[in-house]
Amino acid sequence: MSYNDDPNIERSTPALTVLDYDFSEVKSGAELQACGFYEYARESRAIGAEVTALRRQLDAKTGQLRCGPRVQFLHQSYVLITLSSCSGFPDTPWQRLSNEDKQIVFRHFSSLPHVYRYSTTWHNPPLTFTLNEPGTMTLDAWKKQCRERLPTVPESDPIKSGFFAVNMKYDHSVLIEEFSKYLRHFEGKPTLETPPTAKRLVRAKPRGRKSTRDALNALAAMRLRYYCDTFTEAQKLMQALKSKPHGMFYGYRDNANRACSVAMSYFQKLFGWLDPAEPIHFTKHWRGTRKTKCISESLQK
Repeated sequence: MSYNDDPNIERSTPALTVLDYDFSEVKSGAELQACGFYEYARESRAIGAEVTALRRQLDAKTGQLRCGPRVQFLHQSYVLITLSSCSGFPDTPWQRLSNEDKQIVFRHFSSLPHVYRYSTTWHNPPLTFTLNEPGTMTLDAWKKQCRERLPTVPESDPIKSGFFAVNMKYDHSVLIEEFSKYLRHFEGKPTLETPPTAKRLVRAKPRGRKSTRDALNALAAMRLRYYCDTFTEAQKLMQALKSKPHGMFYGYRDNANRACSVAMSYFQKLFGWLDPAEPIHFTKHWRGTRKTKCISESLQK
C-alpha cells in the first residue's frame, strides 16, 4: 500500500510551501505553459527516477544516454533530457528556478514540435528532397536512391517523384499556395484559377477559461488536499489568494474534489506514456476525513 493511501503512515515528502499552490504570479502565455509542464513533472515518481538515471549517466560520461523501456520515441526522451538539464528539478518550485533553468524549459517548448515531427515521421517522411546532387541523375536513378534510403516505406505508398525548382525569393505563403495546387493536381483534382472565396464574418466566441491556468489551480487543490487534514484548513490557505487576479479559491469542497480529479487527468495526459501511477500528492479523500473513517471502522469492529 502506498503511503498516500494510509493516513497512519508518516508522510515523507517535503513540507508544503506557498509556491507549491500559489501560481497567481506566473505570467500567461509561454511561461504559464512551461510552468504547468514543469510542476506536473514534479508529481511523477517515474520521471524523477528517469532523470536521476540520466544524471548518473552524464556524470559517468558513458556516452549515449539510455532511458527506460517505457520511453519509446525521441520526443519522449527529449522531455526527460530537458528535465535532467534543469539543476533545480524536482525540488525547486517553478517560481524559484534560476533564469538559466527556465530558459532550458522555454527552449524545450520552442523546439518540441520539430522534434515530435521528426520522431514520428523520420522513417517515412512526407517530403524527400536532395539539393545540388553531383553529376546528372535520371528520374529512375532518383527513385531507386529513395527506395534504398528509405527501406521502411511500403511499395504501395502513393509516392510521386520528380524534379523540382523553388524560387526562394517568394514569401512562404505564396510557395505553400503553389505547392497546394500541385498536390490537388497529383490527387487527380483539376486546378482551377478562380478568385478566392470571400470569408464570412465569424462572431468571436466569448473568452473561455484558460486551460493551463485551470490545470495549475487543480494541481494546487490536489496538493492542498494531500497536506491539509480538512477542506476548511485548505480554504484558510486559499483565502490569501482569493483577491489576486489569477488567484485560486474553491468555495465548496465538492469543487475542490473535482479539481483534484482534473489534476489527475491532466497528469495522465502529459505523462501517462511513462507514469501510469498516481501523482505523488494525489489522495482520494481529505486526510482528516479518512482518519475519521478509519476510527469509525475500528470502533465498529
